[in-house]
Amino acid sequence: MTEPLGAVLPAVDAALHDRRVLPEMLAEAADTVTVARDKAATALGMGSALSDSPAESVCRVRFRLLGTPEPVQQHVFSRAGDRTAVVDFWFPDQGVVVEVDGRAKYGDGADAAAAHWQEKQREDFIRSFPEVRTVVRVVWADLMEPERLRAKLLRAGVPCR
Repeated sequence: MTEPLGAVLPAVDAALHDRRVLPEMLAEAADTVTVARDKAATALGMGSALSDSPAESVCRVRFRLLGTPEPVQQHVFSRAGDRTAVVDFWFPDQGVVVEVDGRAKYGDGADAAAAHWQEKQREDFIRSFPEVRTVVRVVWADLMEPERLRAKLLRAGVPCR
C-alpha cells in the first residue's frame, strides 16, 4: 500500500475480475492493514471486477483525481432485434460514453482495417441512442497526463474539479 493508487488498483481489479479474490476477502484484508490504512481502504474500496484492463482501472483513478461524477462501468446499450454494445464508462447525466483504447485492439495490416471498420460501426450504433451526446476516446497518453484527460472530459461536458 506504499505504491500510488494508479499502480495498485489495476492489480486489485484484476484479482476481482478473475475471481481470485472476492470482495469479502478484500474487506477482511483491509481490517488487517496497519500501514497506510486510508490508502489501502481507498484502493480496496474502489476495487471492481468490471474493469477489463489495467488502463480502465487507471482511468477510474484519474476520474477520481479529476473529481468527475461516478461513471457506470460496462454499461450495455441494446435494442431488441439489434446488436448490443458494452461501453467502458457511461456518464448518464452528461450523455457521455468514455472508451479506453489501445493500439493492440486493432491489430496489424488487413486485421487492423477490419477491426477499425467494426469499431466505427459499433460507435455509430452507440451514437444512435438519443441519450448519447458524444463518445470520448481515451488513450494511455491521456491517462499519464491527467490534464489532457481533463480537457477531453470538459469538452464533452463531463464536470471536473
